[in-house]
Amino acid sequence: MYSVRFHLGKGVHFRHWQVKEKGCKPVYYQPDSVHLLLLNCKLINKVNKARSVHKAGVKDVSGWIDCENVEVVENFPVDNLERLFYNPIVDPYWRRDSDDGDFVWDGSEYASLITDGRRVYILEERYNGPLEQSDLLETLV
Repeated sequence: MYSVRFHLGKGVHFRHWQVKEKGCKPVYYQPDSVHLLLLNCKLINKVNKARSVHKAGVKDVSGWIDCENVEVVENFPVDNLERLFYNPIVDPYWRRDSDDGDFVWDGSEYASLITDGRRVYILEERYNGPLEQSDLLETLV
């Protein structure tokens, strides 16, 4: 399991992607030189901490993306992909471009996400396969 976040702490890795595998030291990536392909992802938000960051306007780690695997890729087009965003100083929840701030996406899961610069885009929604007709009838009853 990996956790991925945009590192805003002072130092040499300021404004780099931080990828941390459980039990290992973090690895940092310059956002303008690579895309990170994140597989089987979940958006994590520590809501109480995020609200505190929002209220005080002071940076602190309160959100990240958990994923099963991370691959470094180059030259990946993100045209027409929907952007996810998280900045608890502005808004203490994960948001999507398409929802105008009407929904909270904390805890939502995705088959794959891709980074482009400092941004994260939805590559593939979580999909559990088509409903069989019998399954559909059961949900209507």
